[in-house]
Amino acid sequence: MSKPFEAGAGALQPVDALLEVAHHARVQAWCAEEQTEAARNAHDTEVVAFLEEVRQQSLDIAERCKSLLAERLGRSPERSAQQRVEEASEESFPASDAPAY
Repeated sequence: MSKPFEAGAGALQPVDALLEVAHHARVQAWCAEEQTEAARNAHDTEVVAFLEEVRQQSLDIAERCKSLLAERLGRSPERSAQQRVEEASEESFPASDAPAY
């Protein structure tokens, strides 16, 4: 496999590198989830906890890649309803009425 930023023909650009890392992070999260089930069946709580942590960290990395990709492509990442309410609330401060969401 090529390195994301190596010089020369065929080198991945930063956006390509983010896509690749996001993909691998999702695959790792899926693998960790699959293996967690096996650890549960073996009643190995320490391995279950570790694999759940690996899964969550992998999903966090994939989300960070998604945010960086959105920035690089000039798109804002999707915001949750709660984030929109909080942003509207901050923008309307110190108004006495809460935003109409």
